[in-house]
Amino acid sequence: MTFKDSVWLLAVLGLFLFSACSSPDRQAMERLNSLSYAYHYRNIDSVEYYASAAKGTAEGLNNLAFVKMVRMDYQQAEQILNEIPQLTDNQIELLVCYVQQMRLCQRRSRNKDFHDFRERSVTCMKRIDEERNQLDARQQQRLRYAETEFGIVNSTYYYYVGLERQSIDALMAIDPNEVRRDTAQFLNYLYNMGAGGIITEGSQEDIYLEEMDCLTRCLTIAQRHDYPYFEAQAKEALADHTGDLELAEEALQLFEDYGDIYQIAGAHRTLASCYHAIGDDEMALEHLNKALSDTTINQAPDLVASIREQLSVAYAALNDKAASDYNRNLYLDLQEQTRQDRELESRAAHYDKASEQLNWMLIAVVCAIVLLLFLLWLFNYLNHRSKDGNELDDVLEQKSEEVRMRQLSVEQSERRNLDQRAKVSVVVGILPLIDRIRHEVKHLESQEPIENPDNPENHERLDYIREVTDKINEQNDLLTTWIQLRRGELNLHIESFPLQPLFDIVGRSRSAFDMKGVSLSVEPTDAIVKADRVLTLFMLNTLADNARKFTDKGGSVTISATEQADYVELSVADTGCGMTDEQLAHAFDHKVTGEHGFGLMNCKGIIEKYRKMSQLFSVCQLSAESEQGRGSRFFFRLPKGKLLAIGIWLLAFGYSQLANSQQLTANNQQPTAIDSAHVFADSAYFCNVNGQYERTLLFADSCRAALNRHYLQHHPHSLLLMTADGTDASSLPAEIEWLHDSVDVNYQIILDIRNESAVAALALHEWPLYIYNNKVYTQLFKELSADNTLADYCRVMQQSQSNKRIAMILLIVILLLIVPAYYMMYYRHRLYDRHRRERMQLDNIELADDELRCAELEDNKLHVANNVLDNCLSALKHETMYYPSRIRQLVDKGDVGSLDEVTQYYRELYGLLSTQAVRQVEQVKLHVSHTTLWNTPVLGNENLLRYLAEILRPQHVEVTRQDDRYVVFTVTSEKPLSDIDYLRCRQIIRDHGDATHRRACGITVTPQEITITLPTYNNGQV
Repeated sequence: MTFKDSVWLLAVLGLFLFSACSSPDRQAMERLNSLSYAYHYRNIDSVEYYASAAKGTAEGLNNLAFVKMVRMDYQQAEQILNEIPQLTDNQIELLVCYVQQMRLCQRRSRNKDFHDFRERSVTCMKRIDEERNQLDARQQQRLRYAETEFGIVNSTYYYYVGLERQSIDALMAIDPNEVRRDTAQFLNYLYNMGAGGIITEGSQEDIYLEEMDCLTRCLTIAQRHDYPYFEAQAKEALADHTGDLELAEEALQLFEDYGDIYQIAGAHRTLASCYHAIGDDEMALEHLNKALSDTTINQAPDLVASIREQLSVAYAALNDKAASDYNRNLYLDLQEQTRQDRELESRAAHYDKASEQLNWMLIAVVCAIVLLLFLLWLFNYLNHRSKDGNELDDVLEQKSEEVRMRQLSVEQSERRNLDQRAKVSVVVGILPLIDRIRHEVKHLESQEPIENPDNPENHERLDYIREVTDKINEQNDLLTTWIQLRRGELNLHIESFPLQPLFDIVGRSRSAFDMKGVSLSVEPTDAIVKADRVLTLFMLNTLADNARKFTDKGGSVTISATEQADYVELSVADTGCGMTDEQLAHAFDHKVTGEHGFGLMNCKGIIEKYRKMSQLFSVCQLSAESEQGRGSRFFFRLPKGKLLAIGIWLLAFGYSQLANSQQLTANNQQPTAIDSAHVFADSAYFCNVNGQYERTLLFADSCRAALNRHYLQHHPHSLLLMTADGTDASSLPAEIEWLHDSVDVNYQIILDIRNESAVAALALHEWPLYIYNNKVYTQLFKELSADNTLADYCRVMQQSQSNKRIAMILLIVILLLIVPAYYMMYYRHRLYDRHRRERMQLDNIELADDELRCAELEDNKLHVANNVLDNCLSALKHETMYYPSRIRQLVDKGDVGSLDEVTQYYRELYGLLSTQAVRQVEQVKLHVSHTTLWNTPVLGNENLLRYLAEILRPQHVEVTRQDDRYVVFTVTSEKPLSDIDYLRCRQIIRDHGDATHRRACGITVTPQEITITLPTYNNGQV
């Protein structure tokens, strides 16, 4: 066992002892990960072995990704690193993951992604700093590795993209004392310090000595602690400095043993440089081709670009111009992938993403404000439409409808009671006739026997009794006819309802139409009407059935509804035989014409009943259209209704936002004072094409002189002048300084002349001249190819984000203030008005309830009285109709004894029944008030006076004021007044006289005219 093996054994045993206090699983994982990390720069196979065993942990995946990067399996490494953020939220391991992603992007020249992961790494370090004091020893060790690796990867990246100042700052940010605690990272630090470009203070000799010291220390420590990777890197860097072939070959061997493909290619490149330095370009070319032999390195454009550049030099040294130009062109093409503006691109992408998120947030807040305003508007709109949607309004409307219906019922009951009172007046008029019969019978009993034919007085009395009985029979016949008279009384239930359910019911009768061979079409409708649902269905069925009867086989019947502004027209059209003009004129007569049945008469009665109810039903109409041989169309109109529901339609609002920022564009203005420089640059190009390389360098000198003159015209005291090889210039080429100072010059001419100078120097084997011109060209190309507007764009986007955040805060404040402002400025007043209106509505509802109760009480009172009168009159009709005929028979027989008995019983029975009827009549009092009859103010009952006008239907009315108490109407009627109608009119006039105590009221009927006397209205005095 060697000394090194003993040291490692003791380290492993110490690790076991250290981890004995932790849980078994965690202890095992930490042990495996520690071993994997310890082998990072010693043996890559061992790293993979232990990392695979600890693959379930984030640290194990980080170690495994390190292996994949060494073997240039970048795709697999990326997949492994992408798994870590899903596996853990440990900020230290996430930092290691993001740093490795940075190295992966640097190797692959994915510069924009590099800065994305760099931002994530910075975020992780900020979070770790908040809890740095709470980390244990092992966590501090991992953090030290991550932070050191972060600085080294940053420095390496900036070095390859030509940002020397940033590269130096990134490496100088590492604390040498802190990094010493991790040997591997300290070796990495020493290598990067000595590899070149980091140490800048002092003379060139001092810089060289300090760099050599760092590399020597790195080599010594690496050999002492068995780090073959860093031993190879130190030897390779020393070979670059000294040109020692032996060191370069040893570095290549160590890298091959370690297995790092990237470093193997780099070692071949270093060997090629050493061979070129000693003039053995054949060997240089051999090693460069070996470096490119493994196509895996094509994943690293920076490395390939440097190899292609050296191939161009090697071929040029071997005078293979074609191969040299080919490789140089490949080298130039690869420069685009290493532009310096990728950081700004990354920042711009972050700003764009943040701006997009802010835009969506602004859109969401604005949409919320719009939605809230819309809801407030809708709420306000519904409040304004509270008449349609308010429950109290609905209740009030329903109550009002009930009151109207109940008042209509009261009017019908009053008219019915009027008829009953008129009938009772007929009954009362029969009682004196019965008394006359009794009087005559008593005289007959006191005289000679009735059989004596010679007694003329007896015969006169008997004839008189016959006449009276005939008169009683006439009255009874009139009363019987009146009682038995049936008039179609309709009880209407008015409501708002949709027509479609009724259409569906009618449509179910399609089978009856099909049996006759007639097609029924019911067109769908959304119409809503206000009417009686049952009667509307009756009318539809009646019209549809009539249409079916008068439509032959093969015809059709169509039912439809058409909405107008104030009404809905329901139509039943058929293709039947149609009607003549005469039949159409009498289609709704009270007699059957044209084979249309009583259904049409009933429909007309229903429509007339609607029209008499209220002004709302003034639109009601029943009509027909017909053409003989082509069919008929019957239609009726009903008022439009409304359902007690409110449909809400959501409006779709489109929202678009104008961009808050605009990319700035930079236009390179063509100078007008350097035309000669442009001509010299073109001449240099053509000289290279023609192989006149010495002339190329001469034209290049002339071009630089012209550019310097142009520069001095604008900056006469400056010493920043372009040179051929940089020996008299500062460390930074003059043209680069010009670019940084925004000097107005055509930089494309500078690029062209530097490139042509490098090509010519290659052909002439002037290597120092080539190196300088190629370096200036490469650096200037990278900076010029950068998007110069990105910096301004980032500033604009940053300002835009600030403005958007302010706008977001203001919009949120507005969103939060909308509802309180709406309430304080408007809605609380609205609530007060609504409360006041609801109070008024409640009062109106109470009044409607009172009116309804009064109407119900009056209706019930009249209903009871009418039913009792019906019973009384029915009893009179059935119980007393027999006696007048019996009295006549007894008179004819001359049986005075029986006649007296029958007459007395008839009088008692009739008097008893009539007294009951009269008592019911006396309980009903007529209510009179100021009203009008035929446009004349009178004192009376509006309902009964209207009934009087309907009975008389006058053609002409003359009005005469008798005095200040009476008004006389002389009426010329269309037709003679029937006995029953006369009795009704007389009862109306009599009731008004009794109610107003104006006994002069009366009615006189002649064949020519009717005279009516009624109480007039005189300033409210009765």
